[in-house]
Amino acid sequence: MDLNAMVMFAQVVECGSFTQAAAAMDMTKSTISRKIADLEKDLAVRLLTRSTRNLVLTHEGEAFYRSCRQVVEIASQAELEVTANQDLIRGRLNVVMPVEVGQKVFGKSINAFLKQYPHVSLHLELSNREVDLIAEGIDLYVQVGDINDSGMVARPFHSSRRILVASPEYLALNGNIASPADLAAPHHQIKIYNAVKIPYWALEKDGQQVQIELPYRFRVNTITSAVSACLDGLGIALLPEFICREHIERGELIQILPGWVSPVVPISFVYPQRELIPNRLRLFIDFLLERFEVITNVADSQA
Repeated sequence: MDLNAMVMFAQVVECGSFTQAAAAMDMTKSTISRKIADLEKDLAVRLLTRSTRNLVLTHEGEAFYRSCRQVVEIASQAELEVTANQDLIRGRLNVVMPVEVGQKVFGKSINAFLKQYPHVSLHLELSNREVDLIAEGIDLYVQVGDINDSGMVARPFHSSRRILVASPEYLALNGNIASPADLAAPHHQIKIYNAVKIPYWALEKDGQQVQIELPYRFRVNTITSAVSACLDGLGIALLPEFICREHIERGELIQILPGWVSPVVPISFVYPQRELIPNRLRLFIDFLLERFEVITNVADSQA
């Protein structure tokens, strides 16, 4: 198989067009188009569906692209290891992390990384969905909760607790809540859902555990929307403490049952187990961790 054609195919996919790929590789569009056509002929499958406006990968094309990316990464890594210019970090990273983590925790750090390393391109998806790192070609995923896949590397960097909160408006209308038993009254929870559907809230205090299942009026898949609904007095929410901290300090939210919290869950960087981790990925993780520690230390000193 023509390895150059594999590199060209990966470039076409990442650029989204033959024209942009040709410019990036300093080649003619006709040369790249011919190479991809020869590649499809050799493989006896259609890799791309072409239209006047865009390119769409076929099912076979998606699988082949992931293999091509691995070939390109291995070649790039080998080049860096045998050349003197190892400080030149380049290539693409595919990263998925929860919406709030990307926006409120790592957003500015990611922007700073891209400014410092202009030869790295980043495809960042902010999503609370469940992902398949291998099948989707994801380099890095931020996981909230335990990791059960032994084929993945998990690098914990923080832990999170959730607390019960409501707005002063909601509590004024619905009475005080002094114990978990008081939640059995007709209160309405603002429910956050994701790929792991849990029908109840789990709370603990001094070794005692309770499970609370309430009716809900609003079911949403992002913490940001749940916070907004809670601020508007729509109900009670179980939210990450670091998300609520500023709202509590400003009196916009009140913590209910302060001694009762959710079990601690780890937050980790997760990436596929492999012998050669691209330098750009290793550097990206270290960069985020270093800045995260600074942010955490500042927040702790101000608390």
